[in-house]
Amino acid sequence: MGELLEKLTGGLLDFEGRARVWLGAGSRLGGVRSAVARSRAVGWLVESGRLESVLVREDLVGLVDFALSWRLVLERLAGDEPPAWTPARCRCGERSFRWDAKAGFYVCAACGTHVSEGEASARVEEESAC
Repeated sequence: MGELLEKLTGGLLDFEGRARVWLGAGSRLGGVRSAVARSRAVGWLVESGRLESVLVREDLVGLVDFALSWRLVLERLAGDEPPAWTPARCRCGERSFRWDAKAGFYVCAACGTHVSEGEASARVEEESAC
């Protein structure tokens, strides 16, 4: 668990550093990768609308992917499983994806296609945007 928190903190502090450079806000405080450092980074990013300013920058939007990937990692550690069904449409046209815990993927009951949780979410978001 300590190794995961180290990686999480490292990624967050790296993002904060890049955001500070882009915003011209000076470098972040040095020090260890601790809970205090994580809290400061999150606090700095969400304070005064900075996060919105940073997310408009295409090369910095990796924060969203970073957050989603870590959410999945931490949910798995906590034993959380995705919903048993997703409204994502399969390439066969059916909405029959069911979560297969053994496979770790959604599986279409109609044609057997496997998709990841992220791909299923992307399909739902894509369809809802139309």
